[in-house]
Amino acid sequence: MKLSIIVCIYNTSRAYFRECLESIRSSTLPFSNYEILVVDDGSEVDYSDLVDAYQLRYVKTENRGILATRLYALMLAEGDYITFYDSDDTSSFNYHLPMLLAAEREGADIVINDWAFQSERAKYICTRDTTIKNDLYAEGDDVLELFASQCGREHSYFVLWNKIFKREVLLEAAREIVRLELSMGPVFYAEDVLINFFAFKHAKKAINIHTGYYFYRIHPRQSVNVSSEEKLRTQITSMTDTLCAMRENIGKNKHERKILEYLDKWNALMARSHYSHARSKKYLGVIPYIKERYGIEKLSMSTFKDGSAYTKNKILAENIADIDKALRELYRVSDKPTDAHYDKKDAYVCRSIEHMCSYQGKIVAWARDARLSIPKSQISLKTRFLHNHVVYGMGMILFKKGSKIRAFLKKKF
Repeated sequence: MKLSIIVCIYNTSRAYFRECLESIRSSTLPFSNYEILVVDDGSEVDYSDLVDAYQLRYVKTENRGILATRLYALMLAEGDYITFYDSDDTSSFNYHLPMLLAAEREGADIVINDWAFQSERAKYICTRDTTIKNDLYAEGDDVLELFASQCGREHSYFVLWNKIFKREVLLEAAREIVRLELSMGPVFYAEDVLINFFAFKHAKKAINIHTGYYFYRIHPRQSVNVSSEEKLRTQITSMTDTLCAMRENIGKNKHERKILEYLDKWNALMARSHYSHARSKKYLGVIPYIKERYGIEKLSMSTFKDGSAYTKNKILAENIADIDKALRELYRVSDKPTDAHYDKKDAYVCRSIEHMCSYQGKIVAWARDARLSIPKSQISLKTRFLHNHVVYGMGMILFKKGSKIRAFLKKKF
C-alpha cells in the first residue's frame, strides 16, 4: 500500500463528509495504491451508508479527542506514506498523486503542497504564504529550522492536511508525543502543531510542490471556533503546553538557538492572539490566565503584521469544480495522444496538464476544435470587488468597530 489517507471524524455533517470522500475517490490516485482510513471519534451521526458506498476502512472509538484519534489511526495505517484529511474538506483532483511521486523521486520524508480557504462565498489562496509563492527544500537540521522559522504566522507549516509524510517519521513523532502526554496531559488544541514539530524533527528531507489546492472549509461548527471562556482557557492550556514541549524537545540541532528564538516569537504571537480574542469576546476573567500561561506581564493586542500572511488574497475561479471535472475527464481518456481546447493563459490548467503528462506519458495537444474542452476561469466583478484587499483595508479604516458593514467585510472571505 503506497498511501494511507487518514480521515478523523467527529459529528461532521453528512453532506460535508460525502463531498470529502467524493473528492478523494475522484482524484488521480490509482485505486489500488491507496486506502481511506476513517477513524470516528465517537460521533453521534450515523455514517454507515457512506462507509459502505465508498468502501472505506472504518473504525469507531469512544470520544477521546482529535490527537488521540490521529495517533490511534497512525497505528492502523498500512501505507508507506500517510496524509491527513479533515472530514469537512475537499481537494483538487490532482493533489495527492504528484506529492506521492515527488516523495518517491526525491527521497523526501515530507512533501508540502498548496492550499486554499473555502468559504460559502469563495475559494481563495493567501498569496503571501511562503509555500505558495516559493519553492522549499531542506535537509538534516535545516528541516526543523524550516518548520519553526515562520513563528506560527503561516498555516502551511503547522497544519497536517497539506502534506504527506513517510510513515516511519510519523511513528517516531507519535512515540515522542505519547511519552509527553503522560506528563503534560491531553492536548485539545494545536495537536497538528505538535505532530508536525516532531515529524519535522525526525525528517531528513522536506520539499514542496505546486500541483493544486487542498480546500480548507470555513464554517461555524469548526472545532477551532471559541464559543466560551472555558473553551478559550482550554486552547490556551494546550497551546502553551505545546510551546513548552517544543522548547524542551529540540534535541541536538545546530540551529537550536535560532529555533528557540522562533518559538519565543511564536509564544508572543499566540499571547497577543488570545488576549485580543478575550477582549473582543469580553472574556475578561481569562486575561490573568493568559499572562500566567504565556509568561507575559504586559499583554498587547494583535498587530497587522501578525496576520499579514492572510491579508493579501487571490480569488480562485468560481467554476473551479467544473474545470477539475473537465481535467479529470482528460486524465481518464485513452493513452493515445489527446487534443484538448483550453486557455493557455490559465496557469492552474496548464500546470495540471503538464503534471498529468509527466507521469502518464501522454502528449496533450492544444486544438480549437478538440473534443475535450476545459472551461475558462470565471470570477464575477462583484466577487472581485468584495474580495479586494484594498476595499477590505479601507472598510476597516472608515467604519467603526461593531458596525454591520465592518462585520460583513470580515466575513466576506
